[in-house]
Amino acid sequence: MTPKSFLKLAPLPFLAAGLPALAQSPADTQLAEVVVTATRVPTPVERVPASVNVVTREVIGERAYQTLPEALSTLPGVTVVRSGGIGSNASVFLRGANSDHVLVLVDGLPANDPSLAAGAFNFGDDTLGGFERIEVVRGPASTLYGSNAIGGVVNLITRAGGDSPASPEVDVGVGTDGTWRGTAGLYGSAGAADYGLSVEGLTTDGQNNTPKRLRRPGTGDKDGAETVTATAKGVYTLGFGTVEGLVRYRDAQFDLDSVPSDEPNYEGESENLTWQVAGTAALWKNQLTSRLAVGQTIYDRSFTDRPDANDSGTSDDRYEGTRSQLDWQNSLAVSGAPELRDIVLTGGLTLTREDVEFSTLSVSAFGPFSSAVDERADSLALFAQAQARAFGFLDLSAGVRHDRPDDYGSRTTWRVGAVAAVAELPGGGEVRLKGNVGTAFKAPTLYDRFGTNSFRYVGNPNLRPEKSTGYEAGVEADVAGLGRDDLVRAGVVYFRNDIKDLITFQYNADFSSTVVNVGKADSEGVEATLALRPADGVELAASWTWTDARNDDTGIRLLRRPEHALAFTARLEPVDGLMLSPELTFVGQRLDATYADNGNFLGTRGVGGYWLANLAATYQVTEGWSLYARGSNLLDRRIENPSGFAQPGASALAGVRGRF
Repeated sequence: MTPKSFLKLAPLPFLAAGLPALAQSPADTQLAEVVVTATRVPTPVERVPASVNVVTREVIGERAYQTLPEALSTLPGVTVVRSGGIGSNASVFLRGANSDHVLVLVDGLPANDPSLAAGAFNFGDDTLGGFERIEVVRGPASTLYGSNAIGGVVNLITRAGGDSPASPEVDVGVGTDGTWRGTAGLYGSAGAADYGLSVEGLTTDGQNNTPKRLRRPGTGDKDGAETVTATAKGVYTLGFGTVEGLVRYRDAQFDLDSVPSDEPNYEGESENLTWQVAGTAALWKNQLTSRLAVGQTIYDRSFTDRPDANDSGTSDDRYEGTRSQLDWQNSLAVSGAPELRDIVLTGGLTLTREDVEFSTLSVSAFGPFSSAVDERADSLALFAQAQARAFGFLDLSAGVRHDRPDDYGSRTTWRVGAVAAVAELPGGGEVRLKGNVGTAFKAPTLYDRFGTNSFRYVGNPNLRPEKSTGYEAGVEADVAGLGRDDLVRAGVVYFRNDIKDLITFQYNADFSSTVVNVGKADSEGVEATLALRPADGVELAASWTWTDARNDDTGIRLLRRPEHALAFTARLEPVDGLMLSPELTFVGQRLDATYADNGNFLGTRGVGGYWLANLAATYQVTEGWSLYARGSNLLDRRIENPSGFAQPGASALAGVRGRF
């Protein structure tokens, strides 16, 4: 069933449940930023033992981000690798773990594509219309969410509600490379109902994803993309809790290239439908809350390649994947005593079903090849977690989860963590020590076990889950001064992640390939962050990440993980109403699969680092209306990341946004 046909099933079944809330003191609720992803319940970020970053809607607007990779590229511990410009495949690595070790959620519902190789998520398809915020949690999180969360979790939280019953919004922009974008939205709060509706479109002629050094005479076509995204979300408050619903649909069409050749007739399309209905029930004078949610993520992807000057072959591949999930979560807030308060006990279960269908067809000088796969898998998970604050300064958490699939070995994961406010600083602020240790896993996907493709790949049904043990420890400080409570925020954290039973490709003597459990990988590193707010209208931030990710059997570094990464960002308001947001990032040396200028494969080699400079400006013309502009790759650097794929050169975008 494709997403388009599934949209006909608009009257979705209703399942009631409740949104749990962490017991907090009045000071906590007034001063602290609250996140949900790191603990599955709303928790002040200073009391979370894991490393968390939040990209808000305000930041997305001020920096004029268009795509999800742009919004993530300056975060510590995050490496973004894109096979070209807008619409091309994009992978995210967290703390040196594999790109398929990142679990992506939409409002808490897993969104990884079950039909994609290794069950990864393509970050290159999504624009940002309809998202309220993005929460990124680094480190093992399988205790909370199950498979894939070895490196961390990215939660895309959609938008609903407003200051009035109905607030229309528009955003229209035009840029170089034939780029046009537009978003129309309607948000509001009417009585007991909060809602949000948005439609976003983006089209671009793009630039050529094949580097100039690899292009052949007669080639050089641009690789463009078109995306349309529609999001609808509603939350209705009842006397006993809330009812909520979400529908998000995206259709992305894009041109592709294939290393080391330019492919003028290689095209793809990816449709995605995500829906979820949920509800909350507050019981026992709001001490017990229960949330029951059901939803689906549905993908329909197709890729076609027709004969061209470089390639006389033809291919036509189709991948359909559906993940259905029922999640029941209960949270009990216990009053406790002065020595142990803010106790929250959380537990529940998750039922998951994955369905995939593959069909591939290729015709070349070696003859025709076709294959078809239709498989299904079910899984049940039970989870429990406890949080509490001890002695007024020590936040403790512990959790355990057991995942039992129906067709391969089960896994039990656990995690414990703590945050201790160890010192109050003169003039205000505090120093906190934080750390956590836990286990995680990644299940072999249906593609890993049963998939086939035109290049003689055959899945391995006997695969075992990948498993890991990870920990982090660090210190962070908030410093007051110059009459400001938020003058400085600084932090340093050391992390390590040991992964066993890695699922990797194996090439056979008959030129076929499969995947097997072999070897181990270790990654360790340091993340250092610094944010300064010396005056009104001046915010400066910097981060440095050192990562050493290696194959534990060979000692060789893992591909595409830079040893050093730097990011410098600022938020400057030189005059009233004008906001400048410069970005300067550095991606250091790394190993990659490399190609000579004539297209010959050179093997795995080190590639040099590069700097990337961007600048966004926003000017508020009137209340609610503003002009914006963004320049990307201002130095027009020639960048290949990964090797063999050209990142866009200098480009610009300008537009207007506002609400009526």
